[in-house]
Amino acid sequence: MNDERIEEALHIAALIQQLREGKITAEDQEILHAWVAADKENEAIFRQISDPAHWERELQAIEKYDANVLTQRVFTAAGLSQPAASVATNRSIFHLRNYWQLSIAVAVIGIVVIAIRLHMQQPERPAITNKPVASTVAINPGGNKATLVLGNGAIMTLKDSAEDTVALQGGSLIAQQQEGVLVYHKAAATAQNESIWNTVSTPKGGKYEIVLSDGTHIYLNAASSVKFPVSFNNNYREVVLSGEAYFEVTHRMAEKGAWPFLVKIQRAGEDEGEVKVLGTHFNVMAYDDEKTVKTTLVEGSVSMQKGANAVLLKPGQQSVWNPKANKLEVKPADIEAEIAWKNGRFLFRSTDIKTIMRQLSRWYDVSVDYSGDMTDIRFAGNIERKENIRELIEILEADGRLRFSISGSKIIVSRIQNKEEQ
Repeated sequence: MNDERIEEALHIAALIQQLREGKITAEDQEILHAWVAADKENEAIFRQISDPAHWERELQAIEKYDANVLTQRVFTAAGLSQPAASVATNRSIFHLRNYWQLSIAVAVIGIVVIAIRLHMQQPERPAITNKPVASTVAINPGGNKATLVLGNGAIMTLKDSAEDTVALQGGSLIAQQQEGVLVYHKAAATAQNESIWNTVSTPKGGKYEIVLSDGTHIYLNAASSVKFPVSFNNNYREVVLSGEAYFEVTHRMAEKGAWPFLVKIQRAGEDEGEVKVLGTHFNVMAYDDEKTVKTTLVEGSVSMQKGANAVLLKPGQQSVWNPKANKLEVKPADIEAEIAWKNGRFLFRSTDIKTIMRQLSRWYDVSVDYSGDMTDIRFAGNIERKENIRELIEILEADGRLRFSISGSKIIVSRIQNKEEQ
């Protein structure tokens, strides 16, 4: 959105606020009426902003925008000084709710920002610009997509569909697909020491859920895979993970006593450690393109072991395994951020742009290249994963440090040099 359109939104918002307060002049009222009559979209915006019931819905949407570029204009228009929190070195997403209790004058801010947001939704008027021309191909968010490899090597495509039987073993139902969830049931008895293993894999842009035969629930993130036996033995339960998954492990006892649950971690075909639990909720992030393997404990107790290195985690802690440094350490965990993906969100807290783009690459199935130094570029924000990638790019571009160019399924991120850098 260019400066001219921002100025227009600010001016119209101010006139609407004056109209609401009964302080608008006859001349300004004519200007406002002319603006409303000039376009059906303008009329729709006017009706929406004039409706208090519309505000709550809009405020939820406003929260996703990085408003560092817009904040000073908005507060100036409202006659307020910009709060210190919004001028932090980190470019944080603007949460209007935090300011909503300042004073009645903040109502002006609401109208201004809503007007700006609604203008952003309209197509830009043709203008001369030095921004790269983006691809017109839509890059949509991911969804329920996965493949299932059965014990005999057969490959089945999993999708977001109604209840459907996927596989049978010895006349017993093994797996049943229910709207993005693959549910396993206790299989018929097999020969001693015989185990049938299945693998569920998600592509980039995919996610899926698996309920194992013991009741353990696995949420599989994009570009990940989990291998597991159709039916566990009585000694221990074991699965093999590549990528990222959230586990809700059932606490059950086997015939001989404790029934531990083991998550063996693999990256690029290499053993990257083992997580041992009895019954607990935790997240494991072990992508090939990340420097570390992270295990985050939400509740219960787990141990993480890699070779001679071993740590025991408590809820709210995270183990971080660095293969290059051969170092395993325990840190406090930002649980909300670590499992945001499971809850359908991207949550960034002073996150560097390359980490952000790796997450976007997996979820939107795109490749990313960079031009320029990105070392000091960080953002914070809480954004739904169902958004089209263009809306996210609009947010990241808003503070003027980066330019994004889309060509097909490839995104080029370029650093914009300011005068001091040139």
